[in-house]
Amino acid sequence: MLNTVFNYIDENFEKFISDLKEICRIPSIAAQNVGIVEAVDKLRVMFEDAGLNVRVLNVDKGNPLLYAEYKPRSYKKTLLFYNHYDVQPPDPLDLWVTPPFEPSIRDGKIFARGVADNKGNIIARLKAVESMLNVFGDLPIAVKFVVEGEEEIGSPSLPSYVKSYGNMFSADAGIWEFGYRDVSGRPVITLGVRGIAYFEFRVKGPRVDVHSGEAAIIPNPAWRLIYFLNSLRGDDGRILIDGFYDDLKPVEREDEELLKSIPFNDEEIIKRLGIRGFVGGVRGFEALKSMLFNPTCNIDGLYSGYIGQGSKTIIPSYAMAKVDFRLPPGLTCQSLLEKLKRHMDKYGFNDIEVTLLSGYEAAKTDLKAEIVKVALSSAREIYGLEPIVYPISSGSGPMYLFVNELKIPMVSVGVGYHESNNHSPNENIRLEDFKLGIKHIVKIIDMMGRM
Repeated sequence: MLNTVFNYIDENFEKFISDLKEICRIPSIAAQNVGIVEAVDKLRVMFEDAGLNVRVLNVDKGNPLLYAEYKPRSYKKTLLFYNHYDVQPPDPLDLWVTPPFEPSIRDGKIFARGVADNKGNIIARLKAVESMLNVFGDLPIAVKFVVEGEEEIGSPSLPSYVKSYGNMFSADAGIWEFGYRDVSGRPVITLGVRGIAYFEFRVKGPRVDVHSGEAAIIPNPAWRLIYFLNSLRGDDGRILIDGFYDDLKPVEREDEELLKSIPFNDEEIIKRLGIRGFVGGVRGFEALKSMLFNPTCNIDGLYSGYIGQGSKTIIPSYAMAKVDFRLPPGLTCQSLLEKLKRHMDKYGFNDIEVTLLSGYEAAKTDLKAEIVKVALSSAREIYGLEPIVYPISSGSGPMYLFVNELKIPMVSVGVGYHESNNHSPNENIRLEDFKLGIKHIVKIIDMMGRM
């Protein structure tokens, strides 16, 4: 019976690609507050045309959230999709082969900013629902879409949306925003995400830049910042803040077993990145385990003084660093902030300004959850390959609001692949993966309806 839907998808695939191009032309960059209204308006029309009931929600000063739902005449289960319509800035522009907001197809791939993260997944899920409605006239389950516009800047308004509309978002299970196929073509299914705490540290120096000839007596804020950053982390990657690891949950046995089944070619990664090795000298299984379950302290950016062409001899007036901590299950932003401030007091760094820019806790779905079984079984049928299951992602996202607070078990499946270049120039997805991703969602909906 599903073959009729799959045939419909094949016959209408060029139209689906056209719709994906249309939404990718809109530069909905939350960090720059551009294209937000235009993206929401376009998606609202697309969802309504597909037959869903749509509401555009607003809270506080945040970007609008698009909520859409379809409730069949009779159903027992509800599936929620979480996505985001905002995208990363496209810089550096000179590294794009074609303009980032002029979608281009070449070599069986579609290139555009946001096509993998996250508009390709929005459209794939919408087209799965639309195809089933056009073929069958109804769905076997209810579906809900929560499409926010601030994920790329830390989802600051999403907690308010969940607090205000949590009852509306309720569901039996959910599909998280991302998913991809690995280098061998096997679909990757992920059961959770790590938390994150993103900080800005700022050191003040003299009121204005000073001639470096006076460096013997004038304190340099850049050196001060370097000393502080060096106090946070050892060369082996271990974080040096007192009590940092106290609440870290141990890796569960079933998660270790999952890790052993994940292909992990450390030699290829080291060669591809042009590095000498991994932090702490870990290799193989221990490297994979560290990547997914070890907390991190990472410097995202540093700024101070003169960094232009040629020379300029100054003592800068300030220094600034942006640092993120990835937080596995058990660690929270608030606890980290308290321990960080105690660390700064203890070692005399309390003159440094610290700002928590964004953050959230980890979230993880149990391997035995019904939606995990559905995702795995449906993936085997659609892709004809055994899925790879990650117990948690090395990345982060606001999944905790749905898994931890609303108690909705969620998994990640999607239309990306190992070279989609998320957040990088020439972001892309393969057209084949886009089509299979649509069919995968159809199969998931069908299987949930039979339970």
